[in-house]
Amino acid sequence: MAATHHTRTFIAASLLTAVAAISTAPSGYADPISTLAEAVNTARAASNCPPLQRDTLVERGAQMANKSTSDYINLRSAAVPFTDPMPALKTIGYPGEGKGLVLAGYGVSEADALRALILQYRAFKPDCSYTQAGVDAMRDPAGFNLASAVLTAPA
Repeated sequence: MAATHHTRTFIAASLLTAVAAISTAPSGYADPISTLAEAVNTARAASNCPPLQRDTLVERGAQMANKSTSDYINLRSAAVPFTDPMPALKTIGYPGEGKGLVLAGYGVSEADALRALILQYRAFKPDCSYTQAGVDAMRDPAGFNLASAVLTAPA
């Protein structure tokens, strides 16, 4: 089912609220991972899909996605960051055979990283077959922030 203009507007407004929470929280008080998870769940709630279930292995996949991006941007690896999380998830024992999706963003601030991830999410057509999620946010040693969300649809 295609998202209507009103659904997209609600998703964008909900995710921008999460960005505002990061932007306005006093330093040291904002929990970027909780804010990111809330943003993903808020966007999901705007669709007719059931809520995503948090999975610790999928969350580890989101951490791996951020590490891969960090290594690539900082020229520590020639490998382009992965966009299909399933091969990486299999290496850590994820039992699912289905499909996966990585949404990622980076920026000078946590809010910029989340905004970049939101841009990817807005381009993504809601797919109710994705039932599991994991998120990660980190500050790279070079000084920029990364955010990633991994969604999986176990077969």
